[in-house]
Amino acid sequence: MSGARWQWRDSGSACGHMQQVAGSGAYHRIQTAYRAYIDHATTCDGCRHGEVRCARADDLWDAYRAARS
Repeated sequence: MSGARWQWRDSGSACGHMQQVAGSGAYHRIQTAYRAYIDHATTCDGCRHGEVRCARADDLWDAYRAARS
């Protein structure tokens, strides 16, 4: 994940752990790409609410995966 960093997470009564978290810029890019895919998949007649993917949905999914890497 590009722009990621490690952050300490307190687990309450147990010992905590380190967790990789996205920086605000990376998080925004990932969320924007995923939202574009979901918005398309739920309104596109060719995608039938995510049961299948049209060519545009494939492109949006690829953009989402690229944003995550």
